[in-house]
Amino acid sequence: MRSFGWGASTGATSRDLSAEGNETSQTSLRTEVQPLLGKEASPPTAFQAPESHRSGPSMPPNEPVAEELVQLLTVDEIAEMLLKAELPKLRRVLRKLQLQRPELFDAAAMAQVEKEVKAEEKEEKNMENGQRQALLAKKGIKLTAQGVTVMADLLEPDDSHQEELRRDDEEADILQKQSMLTQLDDAPLVQFNAPLHFALEGEDVVAISVIRLGRLDKPSAVRFETSDASAVAGLKYEAAEGILEFRINQTAAQIKIRISQDDRWDPDLDFKVHLLPEGLVGARLDKYLSMTRIKIIDDDCFPTNTHRECLDSGEIEGLVPITLYKEYLRGCAQNPALRKNFMKFLMAQQVSNFCSFAKMLAHTFLLDVILSPNPPENWKFGMGQHQLLMCLVWISMLVFAGLHFLNYLKLTWGLPGMATRNLQVALVRKFFSYNEISMHSMERGRLINSLTLNCPAIVEHGLMSVLELSQALGLFINILLYNIVGPMMFNTQCRLMPLLSLMVLPLILVIAFRLRFPLTKRHLTEVYGAQVVAMEQVTEAIRNFHLVSDYKKRGSVSDEFMSLLVAVGLKNKGLKLVLMNNSYIAPWVLLLYLVLYVVHEGAHVMDGDLTVGIFMVDIHNFITLGATVGMVFQLLENIGIILPLLKELARFLNMDTDTLNRYELAKHQQEFTTKQWKKAMAPAGSKSVAAADDHDHALETFDALPITMQNISLGFGLASVTITQGQLVSLIGPTGGGKSVLLMLLGGAKLPMRSNGEGGEPMSIFNVPSHLRVLHVPAEPLFFKGTLLQNLTYGVMPGDEDGDIGRIKAILGKLGVKQHVIDMIANEKSLDWGVVLSPTTRNLLSLARALVANPELICAHKPTELLDQENAKQVLRTLRSFVRKRGVEQDPATFGNRRPRTCIFTSSKKYGVEISDKVFKVLRTGVEEVSKTEVTSSMLN
Repeated sequence: MRSFGWGASTGATSRDLSAEGNETSQTSLRTEVQPLLGKEASPPTAFQAPESHRSGPSMPPNEPVAEELVQLLTVDEIAEMLLKAELPKLRRVLRKLQLQRPELFDAAAMAQVEKEVKAEEKEEKNMENGQRQALLAKKGIKLTAQGVTVMADLLEPDDSHQEELRRDDEEADILQKQSMLTQLDDAPLVQFNAPLHFALEGEDVVAISVIRLGRLDKPSAVRFETSDASAVAGLKYEAAEGILEFRINQTAAQIKIRISQDDRWDPDLDFKVHLLPEGLVGARLDKYLSMTRIKIIDDDCFPTNTHRECLDSGEIEGLVPITLYKEYLRGCAQNPALRKNFMKFLMAQQVSNFCSFAKMLAHTFLLDVILSPNPPENWKFGMGQHQLLMCLVWISMLVFAGLHFLNYLKLTWGLPGMATRNLQVALVRKFFSYNEISMHSMERGRLINSLTLNCPAIVEHGLMSVLELSQALGLFINILLYNIVGPMMFNTQCRLMPLLSLMVLPLILVIAFRLRFPLTKRHLTEVYGAQVVAMEQVTEAIRNFHLVSDYKKRGSVSDEFMSLLVAVGLKNKGLKLVLMNNSYIAPWVLLLYLVLYVVHEGAHVMDGDLTVGIFMVDIHNFITLGATVGMVFQLLENIGIILPLLKELARFLNMDTDTLNRYELAKHQQEFTTKQWKKAMAPAGSKSVAAADDHDHALETFDALPITMQNISLGFGLASVTITQGQLVSLIGPTGGGKSVLLMLLGGAKLPMRSNGEGGEPMSIFNVPSHLRVLHVPAEPLFFKGTLLQNLTYGVMPGDEDGDIGRIKAILGKLGVKQHVIDMIANEKSLDWGVVLSPTTRNLLSLARALVANPELICAHKPTELLDQENAKQVLRTLRSFVRKRGVEQDPATFGNRRPRTCIFTSSKKYGVEISDKVFKVLRTGVEEVSKTEVTSSMLN
């Protein structure tokens, strides 16, 4: 057979290519196909047939594209395609070749040709629809152009969609083949067996599995180390680092880390373990599972375990408030960081108290020695009165500067901020771990109140009041010492009245506090209750703004809120009156005592039995003592205020969580995954792993582990389903049949109720392979206030290339997001996207966020429910591409390093069923796989 050219024939072929009728078509084809080749020179002169097709003399060297194309088609097939003008078919062949040898093609020219082809197909389709509309009109049936288009879409297959699906499949097949070839020489993959591990505080050691996938015929080694997150090494766990070694044929190894044990309450904290690229021998690290988090489950109660039975049972109301307050202080003392700063504060305050005592003596020295006309000689220290005065002034200034610096240091220690932050973070962490019962019984308004107002108040009036009370006690002791030491130093008699005052004044104020506190407590409780009711009302109104607006209830809701605020104001007014009267108790007692003291002790001054200095310092001390006792009264009042707040905080921090259930589920899944993997590898266990056909046996069996659910309740009955990884799976069935529950279970948003087989119940199995990163996409899109880019990269680690803006824009384009929305990525404004964007756009962006995160398993609720038919097909094709190509917009060169992707979704459109690999019908009676042909419209709800 002779070679055959793009233009006129150069010789005989199986077809008569020199026929005049074909010359025009060949010239046209040459013009259309030439841009696909991306060559500056003229198109190839010949397609060279293989040796079996050649005859005659040898031909000149071939162009690269011609040589590659002949490997796909025989010369006869090429000739027939050109003769029949089958340009679309030839274009598909060239596309396939482009995937294999992209360097041979001009990508821009190829894209332009595809664009023109789509425009032609659209024009042809419009012409066909126009003919259909005219034909229907003749029969008396009138439809709009859009109606004809919809009818045509229903009656005829969409060739453009099918073409894109075929192209995706071809690309995926090529990527799969290329990865199989490259994996023959690649080092094995090393990764953790799960992205999250759990450890009980009572466990001595937590064992973390590291697995090796791929070639096992050589040893491997990888370095590891721990790093702090919310848990600190040395307090909650022992830091570890070292080298993990894999022998030949070894697929798994363990890292063991010691967990610290104590009776001190902490929220559930976590730390990280990293596999390091430095020092890696005979292996390569997985992109996502080279780091795992270990969550330490604390088994202690807040604030301490003293009243554990009451706290665990939820009977907090039975606890005496002052007892709970004492335990809170004891819990703070058990915290090393808080204890250290607390002791520093305490020492600083005692230094301040010592300075106050020295100040009392200095004032007496000033009046009785320096300013006295007849100063005692034993107090002159060999200096004149002017010199003594200057020395006293300079010493006073130095002491004042030292106290200024000390108070500055106290602020830098940050004790109140640290204590407040500990409570607030603990409350947030606890909230995120609540089980369903706790979540439904928790009042949002009270939780927000506790987080924003109560936690700072508990620290300020609870913990810091102890320091202020200790300072007041130190001042009391200073005054007592002065009344004993002062008269001895300045040669006067010790007097009984000042000493009695130190006992009588505090006693009177304690009695007044006991009498006034019940009234104060009642007003405080009423004010707090009214504030919580108002906050819950406004929280619900904000959350249901659209409902209020739609039903024209803005005015009535505002009026109701106003009435609640009026009630709060009235109760606040009553409380302020009570607190104002309380604040005048100490000044009245002090005033009466000063009157008695001045009348009694003034006579001693006039008689010469008491110095003016001691008399004046006593008056100053009594005024200070009165202010201090008043402060103590206020501190005790504040402690009384925070007792109900502390009780409510203890209730929130001891509510039931699902952490232990998640720990048991994760342990079950890791054990079950390991057991399944070993079982799958058993047939090849006796073979040589060095063999070319067995090198990836560990990897293949690992990727083939199914998602298994047997005898799991969906709320109505027991259901069982098995899903193979690497598939697009649609769930169908009637409303209320359990589709959403099934997706929530598989997505980790809801924990399964499992049976251990006791009491005649069937044994339950629930296993999503532990290494899979699972993402649950709810039906209601959720966005936080921030930039659009921050929302879209919420599931991406900082610095990861998955968060590349170009990749994000490409994903949004594939999903059919409008260009003006894509342009918003560059907007750095923090907006409420749940309000700014339309429901359809929010739905697409929620799905885009999941694809950007690139998990191994996506569980999506109704991803196409709000979309029109064309956009729905675009979204479903993107999900299918996510499965076929193991991610969207990922580097083709890393295909072999990525694990299979699986997408499970509830389908509301027939196309979703057609495009799926498997279809499961979910009913109240169970889950069953159905054929695509069996699906009816009534099942798509």
